[in-house]
Amino acid sequence: MGSIDIGTLAICLGLVALLQFVAFCIQLQVDPARPGPGCWAVASAIGCVGAAVNLLRVFPSLSGHYTVPIIVYILSLVGGQILVYVGILRFLGRREKRGPLIALAVLTAAAALIFTSVHDDLPARRVCSSVIFALISFASSRALLRHHTPDIAVGARAVAAIFAVNGLALAALTALPALGLLQLPPPLPAVLTYFVLLVGSPLASIGLIVLGNQKLAAENREAGEGLRTAKIFMKSVLDSLTAHIALIDANGDIILVNKAWRDFARLNGLDPQRVCEGTNYLCACDAAARNDDAEADSFAAGIRKVLAGELGQFIMEYPCHAPHERRWFVGRVTPFPGDGPRRVVVAHEDISERKLMELALAESNKKLAAYSATDALTGIANRRRFDEVFASEYARHARSGATLSLVMLDIDYFKNYNDTYGHAEGDNCLIQAAGTIARTLHRQTDLAARYGGEEFICLLPDTDLAGAVAVAEDIRQNVAGLALPHAQSAVAPVVTVSIGVLAAKCPPGAAPGDLYKQVDALLYKAKGNGRNRVESNSLESDAPDAAAAGQGVVRIFWDTAFASGNATIDRQHQMLIATANELLLLMTQNPSCPTLGTAIDAALQHVVEHFRDEERILEAVDFPGLAEHTAEHERLLQKGTALVSGWTEDSASSGEIIRFIVHDLIMMHMLSSDIQYHLCFKQPA
Repeated sequence: MGSIDIGTLAICLGLVALLQFVAFCIQLQVDPARPGPGCWAVASAIGCVGAAVNLLRVFPSLSGHYTVPIIVYILSLVGGQILVYVGILRFLGRREKRGPLIALAVLTAAAALIFTSVHDDLPARRVCSSVIFALISFASSRALLRHHTPDIAVGARAVAAIFAVNGLALAALTALPALGLLQLPPPLPAVLTYFVLLVGSPLASIGLIVLGNQKLAAENREAGEGLRTAKIFMKSVLDSLTAHIALIDANGDIILVNKAWRDFARLNGLDPQRVCEGTNYLCACDAAARNDDAEADSFAAGIRKVLAGELGQFIMEYPCHAPHERRWFVGRVTPFPGDGPRRVVVAHEDISERKLMELALAESNKKLAAYSATDALTGIANRRRFDEVFASEYARHARSGATLSLVMLDIDYFKNYNDTYGHAEGDNCLIQAAGTIARTLHRQTDLAARYGGEEFICLLPDTDLAGAVAVAEDIRQNVAGLALPHAQSAVAPVVTVSIGVLAAKCPPGAAPGDLYKQVDALLYKAKGNGRNRVESNSLESDAPDAAAAGQGVVRIFWDTAFASGNATIDRQHQMLIATANELLLLMTQNPSCPTLGTAIDAALQHVVEHFRDEERILEAVDFPGLAEHTAEHERLLQKGTALVSGWTEDSASSGEIIRFIVHDLIMMHMLSSDIQYHLCFKQPA
């Protein structure tokens, strides 16, 4: 009868171990990342195995000799309790010391083997296993009592008490009878031992599961509180930023915005509710684009590309001026991180201060560049600027073979002028002379510069000697026309200039500075020959191939019979003839030369300026045929523009343009139509 009762208790103990295993497996599913329940589940599984093997002792026919079942049962009991202790340590965030635990396991196995196989002593076997089990239970209780975290402190003390009572009861039931302090008839000690295990083990397991749930609930509360804190923190951070930030979903709807976004809407007279959460930002951009806001269209396209994954980031700078201030912004579109639906963060940052600084810096640099290239007194180019342009033009003319002209002039007896009228009037004289020189140069490619003191120099690209002399003569007459009194001048009662003019080819191997020396010599020649005059020279024939290049070329020569009587018109007509001769020479040298296109553009520009000046002069003298003459100018310009726009570097199209200039402009217009207004400038007999 006693054996049947022991077997029943053993079966019950196995069922309890199985229920514990199931309970711990469920706990693992609820909180899989928690260390501890895994060890407890394995300990319960070992208890199930030990209980099953222990049943073999009740059925000798199945077990044969009971030595092996006894050893396995004792090891499962102690080993399971060791795993429970390890699980408690890990659950509390501590690491176990494996050396002592392994030593206890080895001691248990040795005691079970000795007191079973070597010397079959049931009391000794029971005392050893129970004491080791109790020690491990006490260790578990101590570990729980040392944990002071408020979230599970009360529960930990209750479970520690269960382990302590369980270990103490089990040790007392075995140690006291062995010491003769308590006499219990068999099989009562075994029944009481099973009873302690059946009661204490489930209570301890329930306590551990409760502790796990308390820990999980506390962490969930902390996580919830942390999430609320994180939201508050994120909102405070977003609201503290000056950038206007919005979170937009895949459809373009605004999910949330920060305070700066709302404030910007309010400052621009918009209701924040209409441009914040619930508003479709892409629709707003599209509506602005339909009102000719190109920046809104570009920004909406950038948002769509980031939403579609075509761009990793989109950045765009754009102006957004207000009536009372100039503003610029930079917009950034970046993907919102996470595995959820696709979203983007849109941020607009005011960069007006930086942009205004950049514009101010650019303006300062522009002014600085202008100052560094401009003569401070006269406002025209200084010597440094002239040297830069001259070096560039010299290299270009060396490649093209075109003629480059220099005009150098000096105010006559300027020292006497300063001594007589003072330096203030001397500066005024230089300013007026410089302005007159600059205004006399009509082409954009021409350059006038103050070369030093009272000396000036002019650069005339793609200009032959005749054209350069005509410009120099105009300068001489215009300066004298200022009628600035000069009592100490030996040549005239007004301020005059002496001028040297040089027209030259630019050989690639020659030094550009040589031209300075030669035009300076011509200037001194003009001074030596009486001043208030123009002295000129041409070095066009000095180039080795100049004579050969000019042979057989048809040239047009100016005749006094062509003169109209107006100095400006006649000078421009002379320049037109010089330009035509220049084009004829270029066509002969190299019809496909790239410089030919530049020369053709310059020639047409000269024609445009000449027609404008001629119409102004004829209007001033009340020329009766002005309307027809202006219409003829318009027809010629349309034809010339059409020819230039269709020009290619071939002899056929170049020839059409040359024929237009020589035949239509010079032969048919200047020498035929223009004769009609010559009488307007003839002095009556």
